[in-house]
Parts: sequence; C-alpha cells; structure tokens
Amino acid sequence: MTAAQELSHTGSFDWDVTGDAMFWSKESFRIFGYDASITPTLQLMLDRVHPDDLAFVRSAFDRAARDGQAFDIEHRLSMPDGSHGHLQVVAHVVADGPGQRRLVGALMDITTRKQAHAALARSEQRYRSLFRDIPVGLWQIEAQPLTAMLTELRGQGVDDLSAYISDHADWLERAKNTLVVEETNDHALQMFGATERRALLGPLPWVWKESPDTLRRALESRYRGDMLFQETTRLPTLDGRVIDVLLTVARPRTVDDLGIALISLVDLTERVRAQDMLQRLQADFAHAVRISMLGELTASIAHELNQPLAAIAINCQVSERWLNRPVPELDEVRDTNQRIAADAQRAVDIIGRIRGMALRRGPKYTLEPLALLIDEALVFLRREIQTRDVQVSLELAPGVRRVRADRVQLQQVIVNLVVNAMQQMEQTGSPERRITIRTNAPDAGTLHCAIEDSGPGIAPEHMDRVFQSFFTTKEGGMGMGLPICRSIIDAHDGRIEADNLSVHGGARFHFTLPSAGAAP
Repeated sequence: MTAAQELSHTGSFDWDVTGDAMFWSKESFRIFGYDASITPTLQLMLDRVHPDDLAFVRSAFDRAARDGQAFDIEHRLSMPDGSHGHLQVVAHVVADGPGQRRLVGALMDITTRKQAHAALARSEQRYRSLFRDIPVGLWQIEAQPLTAMLTELRGQGVDDLSAYISDHADWLERAKNTLVVEETNDHALQMFGATERRALLGPLPWVWKESPDTLRRALESRYRGDMLFQETTRLPTLDGRVIDVLLTVARPRTVDDLGIALISLVDLTERVRAQDMLQRLQADFAHAVRISMLGELTASIAHELNQPLAAIAINCQVSERWLNRPVPELDEVRDTNQRIAADAQRAVDIIGRIRGMALRRGPKYTLEPLALLIDEALVFLRREIQTRDVQVSLELAPGVRRVRADRVQLQQVIVNLVVNAMQQMEQTGSPERRITIRTNAPDAGTLHCAIEDSGPGIAPEHMDRVFQSFFTTKEGGMGMGLPICRSIIDAHDGRIEADNLSVHGGARFHFTLPSAGAAP
C-alpha cells in the first residue's frame, strides 16, 4: 500500500473529528514536507495551504466536521522553501457511532499534472497567436472525412489514385466538399477579400475552381503518404480577383493523429506581376537591340537581298530572249523559270529572317538543331564577314544535337557575339582576324557553344563587368548587347560566361544549354 501511494504521489489521512486526533500516511508527510516523527494535526495541513486558498479549504473542512459534507477540492501548496505545488483533496465522513465522526480522505500531489496543463495552455496560446498574427494565410482543415474516403479506397485495393480519379470524376467533387476549414487567420481574410471570418469557414469547393488539378495533385501526394505538398497555383477570391499563391499542405504525423491538416498560402501576385513586367522589359530591350543590329547590318542585308533580286532580273531577260526566238525554246524557258523561282525563294528567306529579327513578339520555344541555328546566323552575317575580311571556321559536335529554344532569340545571341568579335578585332586593328565557333556535348544533357576570336581579349579590369547593363568599351555602343545575351541564355535555363581562353589568343564567349537529345 505504501509503495502504491509513493508511485502515485497519493497520501491519505484519517481525522477523528470528535477527538481531534489525526493520522497521516508516510506519503502525506512527504507531500506536506514534515518529518514523520511529528504528530500530525489539521492545523499543520492548513499551514501548507497557499494564503489565497486558505479560506475555502478551511471552509470545506468545517462543513465536513459540522454537517458531514464530503468534498473534492484542489488548492495550491505553499512550502517553507518558497516553492509552490498543487494538491487535490478528496474526503468523506464516516460515522463510528452516535456522536462519533471521522473524516477519511486522500491527498493527491497534482503539481506535475498542473504544470503539464499550464505548459499545454501556453503552447496552445503561442500556437493561436502565431496562427492569428503570422503574415501568411493559414487554414486549419478538418481532414478526418477525407482520411476516411482514402482509407476506403485502400480497402478496395486502389493503388493508383490518379487513375482512379480519372475513372471516377465524381469522387474528386465529393472530396472537395469533405475538406472543411475549421479555422483561418486574419491574413487569409485579407488575401481572399473576406469581410468576416465565417466566409472562409466550412467546405470551400469554390477555392479550387481555377486550379482543380492542384487539389488533385495534393490528394495524390496525401495518398502516397507525403508529409508535405507544395505548389504555385492560382486561386479565386471572394471579391472577384484571381491571385497567384504558393500553396503548402503540411501534414506532420502529430497533427495527422488529430485528424487535421494545415494549409499555408503565400500571396505571390505582386511578385508574379513584377516578373511578368521584367520579362516584358527584357523582351523590349532584346527587340531594341535586334533593331539596332539590323541598322548596323543594313549594307550586308542589302547586299544579301540584292544577289537573288539581280539574278531574277537577269533570268527574266534571258527567258524573254528564249521566248522571242522564231521558234521559242520552251525547255530553256522552263529551266530559267526554275532558277527565277529558286532566287525568289532565297529573297523570301532573307526577308523572313530580317522580319523575324525585327518583329516584337513573345518567345516561341521549339526543338532546334544548334548547328542549324549557327549556320543560319552566319548566312545572315555572310556579307559582313567578307567585308571585314574575317575568317570564320566551324568545329561542330558530331550528330544533330537539339536544344529547346526560341529560334530568333538564340540566333540573336550568336549574331551578337560574332558581330562583337568582328567589331573588337577591327577596332583594335588585329592583323589576323579569325573566329572559331565550336560546339560540344560535355554530357548527355548539355550542349556547349563557344565563339573564340583573335582580338586583344578582355581587359582584366573589365572581366567582371562585360555582362552589366550599359557597360561598353565600344564607341557609340549602348552596352545592352551582352546583357541581353545573358538574359536570353538565362531564360533558356543556360549559362553564359566570358574569358580570354580563345585558341586564337583573344576573347572567348561561351554558353551552355540543356540538350534535348539527338534528332531522330
């Protein structure tokens, strides 16, 4: 009995109300902090009661002694060393005979339990404060009905939830209505334009109207047992807007045991809008640079276009002479007309390339052979290369390696880098003007392209600034060509760098792009 009382921190007492004698168990002496050799009394018990609780504890004992009323009370202990505890006292009256009354009771040290409850209350308060005040939208979701639905599917042997949803569209609709928002915070109210909290509580199937696939992927993640699901998506608001958000569903095991899930919502609308604006500005700059480049290459463009047009004019005269003979040479006329058609197509292709460079449009990504893009860029620059007396050589990787690219933008990068190299060599009077364009595949997933020249190279003090906007060493230059090249390569998930490691002793500009593999 004594061991049981020690383990449970429970003591006992027996008070002879009539004779005032009292008995304490060993654990009772420990609880009150008295030596077991002293004679226990009611007053000794009351001396350990916290002063603020003394009146109602004394009253309970008085009612029991006077009226025989049992009691079950909790009060604070105040110990001589200044510490405090909590005690539960349960007592009832036993009548031994006429006029003989005893009060028998148990003393339970509930200090640890009270401390645990206080810690839990503080933790709950911190959670509520954090939940309420954090500048992120939060939803607390009642997940037990959804868990029941998922458990039912597992019982039916469903392994692939995605396939099941594809075959049972109504299941996803039912799942939308089982997700009940139990609690939300002030930031979520602001995000969704809610004027009162209850507008965001309960089932919210309308939330997934813009992005039903987000909910589907979140459920599939839950079915796999993932602890976290995160995705950038778009959600409608109560005041008619559509916002971009980073949605995170957290399902830690301790929370999952309670049947709840937490959804956090970070508003990305302004960031997405800023990114869109930045992309538009970059596109505008790229277009301005292309127009500027076309202006610099006017003579070359005119020469390239003049060649097929002159050939067309000559062949028209030849065709006319064949037709004016006493016996028209129709076979010769047909051959001449075929040459005219071929030259006309050459002119169309040249105009198409110029138009592509001049048009203002958004990026259009297709699978393109990198070697073909380089060849077409050099055709565009052929006259310029000849005029500047530059020798261009190609060392291309074997096979037809493709990249996912915007054709015009990537050609703009190649044209810009080659023109920069030619201008730099001419500006510094390089006696030998050579450019080598080489490609290789460092690994199966990467293509590397380098443009190397025989110019003076990049000055050491300029090496860290060549890709900065508006930095230029060229007289009359805008300083936007290389920054635009970098933004284009970045948009293609690539990387562009510059150094002085050209095989010709000059500068080398080189970039890497993700490879889309070899052409079939």
